[in-house]
Amino acid sequence: MTTPTTPLDAPDLPLSEAALLPLLAWMPGVAYLELDEPSGRTHYLGPRIEELTGFPAKDFLDSNELWWSLVHPDDLDRIRAAEARVDVTLEPYREEYRIRAADGRVVWLRDEAIHLAAAGDRPPMWIGLLVDITSDITDHKRLESELRAEAQKFQSLAERIPAVVYIEGEGGSDDAPVYISPRYEELFGYTPEERRANPTLWRELLHPDDRERALEAAERSYDRGGFSEDYRMIARDGRVVWVHDETVLVRDHDGRPLFWQGLLYDITEQKRAEEDLAAALELERRSVERLREADDLKNTFLTAVSHDLRTPLSAILGSAITLENADELGVPEDDRRQLTRSLVRKAKRLTTMVTDLLDIDRLTRGLVQPRREHMDIGALLGRTVAESDVLEERTVHVQAEPMDAWIDESMVVRIVENLLVNATKHTPSSATIWVGARRHDEGVVVFVDDDGPGVPEGERARLFEPFERGERSAPSPGLGVGLSLVARFAQVHGGRAWVEDRPGGGASFRVLLPDPTTEPS
Repeated sequence: MTTPTTPLDAPDLPLSEAALLPLLAWMPGVAYLELDEPSGRTHYLGPRIEELTGFPAKDFLDSNELWWSLVHPDDLDRIRAAEARVDVTLEPYREEYRIRAADGRVVWLRDEAIHLAAAGDRPPMWIGLLVDITSDITDHKRLESELRAEAQKFQSLAERIPAVVYIEGEGGSDDAPVYISPRYEELFGYTPEERRANPTLWRELLHPDDRERALEAAERSYDRGGFSEDYRMIARDGRVVWVHDETVLVRDHDGRPLFWQGLLYDITEQKRAEEDLAAALELERRSVERLREADDLKNTFLTAVSHDLRTPLSAILGSAITLENADELGVPEDDRRQLTRSLVRKAKRLTTMVTDLLDIDRLTRGLVQPRREHMDIGALLGRTVAESDVLEERTVHVQAEPMDAWIDESMVVRIVENLLVNATKHTPSSATIWVGARRHDEGVVVFVDDDGPGVPEGERARLFEPFERGERSAPSPGLGVGLSLVARFAQVHGGRAWVEDRPGGGASFRVLLPDPTTEPS
């Protein structure tokens, strides 16, 4: 408001305006009329001005600068600039500012005015109203103070909670957080300011294995009004942090969404404990399984001992008793020599059985490791076949060129011997046997083929289990551990054993012996 100079009841003003003055005097505030001219004269100032400022209207009429002297220094430049602007644009004027009353009180005013164009004899002018809003401002400031105090209480509580407290706009994770507690930096290495500055940071930190699931849960949360999820995030230093995210959508009384409120708990240690427990349970399960397998093996072993070992022992005992009493029984010398040879064969077979059983036990308990040597495996196969005492009149072909490999000689010899024994037991005497080795991408494959009846596909895997025999096998001496030893010797070399059909008919037993990843010392 510019400084008033004379009241509007001056005789040079139109009567219609003079008739308006009583109404303006009763306005709930201080009404004023100001001519739109360079001097900016105020032609009317309501009688309530003295109640508002402590100065009578006459004082304002006597001093052009009195009004501006009352405007609070912190508001003065702003109000002068606002009046200068509307003098040019003629747009409605509305400002709130402070003045200092005569008694020192600070009074908050709302100053509103509109521009009236000239009409008839009436010049253009501004008509305005000054309203005391001190009580409103005081209430507002009190409410603001109370809200600030409550916010400080909330912030103090949020920063003591052992979790990240956050508030997001109704857009959820796509909006920058309104508030996020300092613990965010402790968990993820990013400050709350960095998080608020980057609305997509949450998505960027999601662990790749959990991203799709977490984003789907966030999408569903709009319909459900919140979500509760466990997922992983990647911290700034590369740490994997497991969090439990508990979020709820806060609505007003009409159900309109206001904001999201949530907590992020660090559950990394809990997840690690769960993983350790799961690993311990798995270890216990495997231990129980191994004990069960050991018990099964023990029972099978006892069955084998009671039957397969008793038979040669009985035969050996019978032959020994006969030889002991040969003179009394009158056994001829030729029969004695034949009994002696039979006794030796049975003793050797018994020794082989006991050795196989001991090897199965040691291999099962992981007590055997290969002692690799660099040697010609082709030559080794040739010697093993030549020295074998199980082939007798069999037709055997050795197909192995000179070939160097890092192998445990004794284990490979046992592999070939057991495969030869298996071939002679389960093929007719007219069958042909082929023994050889060939280079493989991973190392060397040793094979023993025959043109016998072959092995049904359904029996191939279990043939390499201890004490197993093929269903179509004819009764034969032995414990049924030969192929199991073949498989175990292959495994300790890092390889495997299997059987497949031989092209042209029969069976092809094969053993892969991989090259060692490093040269044995």
